[in-house]
Amino acid sequence: MLLLGCGYHSVYGQSRSEQLSVQVGQVLVPEPMAAQAAASGVRSELAAAGLLANGGQFPKLVLDVLRVDELSRGIHVQAGQPHAAGMSVALTVRGRVFQAENQEPRFDSGDVRRSVQLSGDSDPRADSAVYDAALRSAAERAGHAVARMALGIPEPNDEAP
Repeated sequence: MLLLGCGYHSVYGQSRSEQLSVQVGQVLVPEPMAAQAAASGVRSELAAAGLLANGGQFPKLVLDVLRVDELSRGIHVQAGQPHAAGMSVALTVRGRVFQAENQEPRFDSGDVRRSVQLSGDSDPRADSAVYDAALRSAAERAGHAVARMALGIPEPNDEAP
């Protein structure tokens, strides 16, 4: 209450009355589900703040899905072949807020990376399902982070890979 009374406002965030629509921009990864999950994270964070606009009107937050990183966390040998015992799956996205068509973005989040740790499974079908769930979780977390940054809420960098 004290902060509202003193005139405090975020320098980099949206004005509290300005709603944003969300659009997926470039998708540079082969998993379309990652783009959908990241956009879902952005929309849910904006909706929670009461600032999600319907449709594609301006101002809009354009979300680019840039990269998926996979890093082995351990290796074990099974039937004479090396297998990952665990891995880290990370997704990198970038959000930009545009006020109007053909204008430079008013806000650019820069690269935002979120990762999830998972353990491997000897059954490739189960391993694939675990991987998809981990990628979806990383994407949603990245989307939430971009939306918070656009709203001017401090958001820490992701942990080391």
